[in-house]
Amino acid sequence: MNNKNDRKLIVLSILVAVIMWAFVMTSTNPSLSKTIRNVPLTIKNQEVMQKDGYALVGKDEVASVNVKVEGSRSDLASLSAEDLVASIDLGVPTEGIKTLNVNVDVPSGIRIESVSPSNINLKMEKIVKKDLTVDIKISDRLKESKIINVSEQSTKKITVSGLRNYVDKVDKIVLNINEEEYLDGKIHDIGVKPVDKNGKTVENVDLSQNDVSISFDVLQSKEVGVELNYDNLPKNMQIEESKISPNKVIVKGEKSIVDKISAIKTREIDLSNLKNDEFEQRVELEIPQAVELNEGDYFVNVYVKLGKKN
Repeated sequence: MNNKNDRKLIVLSILVAVIMWAFVMTSTNPSLSKTIRNVPLTIKNQEVMQKDGYALVGKDEVASVNVKVEGSRSDLASLSAEDLVASIDLGVPTEGIKTLNVNVDVPSGIRIESVSPSNINLKMEKIVKKDLTVDIKISDRLKESKIINVSEQSTKKITVSGLRNYVDKVDKIVLNINEEEYLDGKIHDIGVKPVDKNGKTVENVDLSQNDVSISFDVLQSKEVGVELNYDNLPKNMQIEESKISPNKVIVKGEKSIVDKISAIKTREIDLSNLKNDEFEQRVELEIPQAVELNEGDYFVNVYVKLGKKN
């Protein structure tokens, strides 16, 4: 009987000791809450995003978060922002706006009650590229009475790259010629710029090259009339009517030659034996050496009607 009582007393003593120990521990090291402020926020998988051709173009202006934690007094006493790791994971990159939860890693024995802010908004865009033909713009002042043609050009296309939002705005790659010094026949390196449909420069894009090596051939141009050239007009006959279409042409060539030209004649027409005293044909023009027409062919439509002299 005494043995049984002894065993009961031992068990009871142990139970009382455990209760007393727990009481002492909770009294001297109670569970508390604490807010850890300015925990640095890191972004995971940025390398994957960049490798896949995406870029982070915007996110909430948040560099750190506040974390409310719970733990024993002893665990919380020395706990600081450096002991916590707050992060967001970009995951698989896709274009558009995302809302990502903030994850916080804490030391053992610490529990998270809340995180502020608990999520972050961000935006990703694809990095794209496109090829555009170089558009050469020569000022009207320089083109006056001149025919200007490209002689040499290092490249005709340039690659534009950057965020889709900016690249999509680029309509042309423009090379502006505003100075006469560039028309001296020599090769010049001239800068180009990306512009939108309104001609405004588009910023925040990269070009495969920022200038083009180019030279020009410059010829003088001049508009002159077309004159009828004929022979063997029968006696007692005269030209009552004549039409030439077109009656003017633009010639181009070296300035010293073009300046001496006042008109371009047709090939000589023989009027000696006309049916019904009329002539109607396409007639070739007689173009002087070292001169050519700016456009069109080298023929004009000629109509001649003869009549008797009074």
